[in-house]
Amino acid sequence: MPTDTTDRPFSARIREASWSRHQSLDPPEGEKSSRPGVFDRLFNGTLALHDYARWHAQQYFVYLAIESAGERWRDDPVAGPFVQDELLRLESITADLEFLFGPGWRAVIDPLPSTRRYAAHIEQVAHEWPGGYIAHSYTRYLGDLSGGQAFGKAARKTYGFNGVGASFYRFPIANLKTFKDAYRSRLDALELDEADQSRLIDEVLIAYDHNSTVLNELADGLGDGTNPFDAEAIAAVCSHMNEEHADDTLVICRGAGGRPAATAARMVTLDGDGADFTVTVDDREETIRIPWARWLTERAEIRPEVVRLFTESHRLLHGADAER
Repeated sequence: MPTDTTDRPFSARIREASWSRHQSLDPPEGEKSSRPGVFDRLFNGTLALHDYARWHAQQYFVYLAIESAGERWRDDPVAGPFVQDELLRLESITADLEFLFGPGWRAVIDPLPSTRRYAAHIEQVAHEWPGGYIAHSYTRYLGDLSGGQAFGKAARKTYGFNGVGASFYRFPIANLKTFKDAYRSRLDALELDEADQSRLIDEVLIAYDHNSTVLNELADGLGDGTNPFDAEAIAAVCSHMNEEHADDTLVICRGAGGRPAATAARMVTLDGDGADFTVTVDDREETIRIPWARWLTERAEIRPEVVRLFTESHRLLHGADAER
């Protein structure tokens, strides 16, 4: 950063200071590492739905920390102008996770160690200092309104989402550029002394570093995007479920599949990520996907996962009676 900062908008100083961090999250072609990461896999269509869901789940914990801090500062003269309802993501990400993991999603997601550290840092600094909230909300929300739009487009293309599943990336904002310009104007209007401005910029860099660490940990556990089960195994499992356990299949689709009014159901295919079913609801047939709780690689892992889905579904449908 140049030494003289008096004639440059604060938003420009933030952008310049964080540009190298921003570039490192999504480096240009030719500078990428030999190990494809989440972004690479998403854009080339090889990111398994399971891995996309894991990434989405990590974001839930980060936004839970940011938005709880936002409520703390909603009426604050410094941070309050940055607490904007149009930006809040928890409602949409909750809907996405219920779609991706099923109604019992809260029981099957956990923060990675890097995510836990990231959220803990937000809870510490963003709850105690208005600038901390501004730094972390700016880093995430402006990113969602910019590069995040490309992520949403890629997710909709790769997984065939029509709304839910990638609703996290849709904002109730008519013109994103106009909104972002107004947001940066609020940054420029902040009445902070030089020490607090520098501290806020440092906190933005910390946010980028935490986000990078989460992405690296996710990359360590990425699948290769291929189906671990061959056609013979898929046909055998589907036939067994549809012929020997038709009633159980219907219970799973009614419960974990979120179709309590379904009158018929069949498993049509599966992979390491989950299983696809056709269900009949109100005399109309539709296809739904029910994800496994984790990535499966062996045929022997399928049965315990189906039993788990049936048990969870029975409990969802019958409540306390299921415990007796």
